[in-house]
Order: sequence, then structure tokens, then C-alpha cells
Amino acid sequence: MVYFFFYPKTIAVIGATSNPKKFGNAVTINILKNKDIQSQLYLISHKSKEILGLKCYTSILEIPEHIDIAIILVPAKAVDGVIEQCIEKKVKGIIIITAGFGEINEEGKKKEQEIAKNCKEAGIRVMGPNCVGIQNLDIGLNASFIQAAPPGKISMISQSGSFGCAMFYAMASQNLGCSKFANIGNNIDVSFNEILDFFNEDKNTEIICIYMETITDGRVFLKTLKDIVLNKPIIVLKGGRTAYGMKAASSHTGSIATNYKMLKTSINQSRALLCENTSDFITALKAYSFLPLPKGEKIGVLTNSGGSSVLFSDKAEEFNLRLASFSETLIDKMKPYLISLVKFINPLDMIGVADKEQYYNVTKLMLEDPGIDIVVACVVIPPFLEMKSDEHYRGIIKAWNDTKRIKPLITLIMFAEEFSDIRDHSKKENTTIFFTPHDAAYAIKILIERMKLLVKSRANQKF
Repeated sequence: MVYFFFYPKTIAVIGATSNPKKFGNAVTINILKNKDIQSQLYLISHKSKEILGLKCYTSILEIPEHIDIAIILVPAKAVDGVIEQCIEKKVKGIIIITAGFGEINEEGKKKEQEIAKNCKEAGIRVMGPNCVGIQNLDIGLNASFIQAAPPGKISMISQSGSFGCAMFYAMASQNLGCSKFANIGNNIDVSFNEILDFFNEDKNTEIICIYMETITDGRVFLKTLKDIVLNKPIIVLKGGRTAYGMKAASSHTGSIATNYKMLKTSINQSRALLCENTSDFITALKAYSFLPLPKGEKIGVLTNSGGSSVLFSDKAEEFNLRLASFSETLIDKMKPYLISLVKFINPLDMIGVADKEQYYNVTKLMLEDPGIDIVVACVVIPPFLEMKSDEHYRGIIKAWNDTKRIKPLITLIMFAEEFSDIRDHSKKENTTIFFTPHDAAYAIKILIERMKLLVKSRANQKF
């Protein structure tokens, strides 16, 4: 089990430094940013006697306490000697942040094999090399040299540390949050499967996402996905889908990228979600994080812009989604709130004059209607009639709140990424926004697929 990597009682940073241009300094500072850190931190440095008020040791062997994890940041040529000391010290686990191994050449791969063999014989687990480290936001632990992720309920495994860094920017901008993060780098010991099993048991992890380039034991990996996916949604983004991508992945992690067509088929069979691009990856995280699963497939659409609803309808058909037929009862309820020019068909175009109150009332009626399972509220922010840029969104979310958020509400505000008032209200209300018809339709598609998966699973359990 890899539990102790995320909940270490003692940490040794080997290669700590006061030089702000060195990774050893970044890791030390990131760990110490948490003033309530639950781990005892020890610094190993040959050049400093004290860093940030902490005593430095010249060797891990000088530390009087047992060490759970040792984080290695010394140059590649010095790693062997440090590993020997870690073995003598009987540390539980090692995170090798240092690069310059299998991603460089064959000699580096041989070094990795030797490290893995020696540590395995000593009963020591290894993450890396060539990684940025790990994070456990639940306890405020950032044992990496990148920024801390915003806290939340998503846990991520990434073969690329820089991708994790970029994802944290995306999470911050999209009101998403992370519980645990592990960058396994060249992956010489601790595997996807072990971390997945840990995330599955972790009560603070509700959604699991993976960025992967290669898999060494595909059968075990796919079995692990199948074992977990009914318990928690798993979202996968695969790097190295093309010939160029595979070549880049080989130089990046020192491994030959997995055949994408075979992997795609296998992941689809496991019922995990394989995303084709980063946009879908983010959309999936937003959908699973903020929206309940629907009870059915019938979609009701309202808009102040015919163009946005037409584009959404195109995407809906591409994804085999179903638009509901409005009942006479629903039409009669909506009529008092809309002008005479409106045609009562789905999508419902309320025309550009629709304001906050119309969006509130019509959204609420659709959410309450038994013939509609999912509501899509499309908005093009109007630069006229003295309307405020966030008023439509406020009306939509008020309707969702007043109906207890029972049904999924997809808010499609076309290309509104730069409207800070909308983003602020979204964050305040703990909601999400989709900015393109593709993203809105894709979110519905994957929610319906997961709903069907869980319904089928429950039905099978009865027999």
C-alpha cells in the first residue's frame, strides 16, 4: 500500500538548499508553507547548516528519527550513494525527483533497474525518478516543487509533472479542486494500479483522473479500472496517441508509449471515461464535480439566442442525445412569462429581450417538469437594454437552488470566460459553467452514460 506517501509522519528532503533557483529550495518552501504541517521535516544539505530556521544534516543517517519518505533532489550522479544511505536508514519510501535516467538513454534505464532492484530487496517503495513529487491537499502537504492544487475532491495520477502543474491552473480557473496528486514520472516501482487502489479506498477522493503516456502491465491496469469504476468515476487522458506523440513520450518518460487504438478499446470496455483532448478532460471533471446524474435522457433547452441553441442541437444529435417534447401543461405554465413572438418548441428561444426573471421562471418550470430530465440554459450575454452581464446566470442558478438541485442543470454561456462577475458568482454558488455547445453536450453525454452504467449495475446485482 502507498498510504504512507500521502500521510508521512517524517519527511527527509535530501538536497535541500537556500538557493531559490534550485528545486531543493522549492520543495522545502512548499512543505513549510503549511504552518500546521503534521509531518516532521528534516533537511539534508552539504552546503547549509540551517535553512528557513531548520537545522540541516549532512546525511540522512544523522537523523535520530525513523523516516517515512525521503525526497531526493541531488544530481543524478549522486543518487546511487543517497539510495544506499536510505537503504541503510531503512526508510519506508523514496521519491526521486531528480531527472537524468531512463528518459535520457539506455544507461539511464539500467540505472533505474538497479535502483528498483536494490530498493525492492530492501523493502523500500519508490516513486519516480524524473517527477515533481506528490500532494495531499487534505492535510496541506505539498511535497513537490510545483504550486499546490486548489483543495477539493478530485485525485490525480500523472506521468507528467508539468501536466499536473498546468491542470492546477485549470482547476483554479474552473472552480475545481484536488484531494491527492501523484506524479509517478518514469514509474520504476510504484504503479498506477497501487495508487488507484489507494484512491478508491480514500474517503476524500470522489473522482479519479489520470494522465498517462505508457502502461507496463495493461491487464492489471484495466482490471483495476473495472474494479473501481462503479464506485468512483475514472477519467483518463492519454498522451502519445500519434506517431509524433509516441516519440515525444519516449523522450519524456523513457518508455515506449502504449498503442492507442488497443488501449482505447480496453478502457472503453472497462467503462472508465477516455477523453480525446484536454477540453473534454476538463469538461468531464466539471460535470462529475458539480452535477447530479439524471434520472432519464430527455433534455429541455432554453435560450435568448437562436444561434447558440442551434449549435447545441447539432452537438446533441452528434452525441445521440434526446430533446424532450414540451407538454401542453408546461407550455401553458410558461406562456405568462414570455412575449407573444416566442414559439413554444424545444429549444425554446425566448429572444434577446429575455431577462433575469424570465430565465428564472422558465428554468424553474423546466426543472420541475416531469417530462424533462436535464435542463440546458443557453445565454449570449446581451450588450443592450442596460442588462447586467451576470443577471441571466443569477436567475438560472436561483431556479436550480429553489428546486434543490435535483436535476442536472447545464449552463451554457457562450464564450463568456472573461466575465469575472459570472465566474465570481459561480464560485460563490459552487456551480460550473460551460462555454461552448460541444462542452455542454459532452457533459450531458457522459452524465447519461454513467447513469446508465450504474442503473445496469444495480439491476445485475438484483439477480
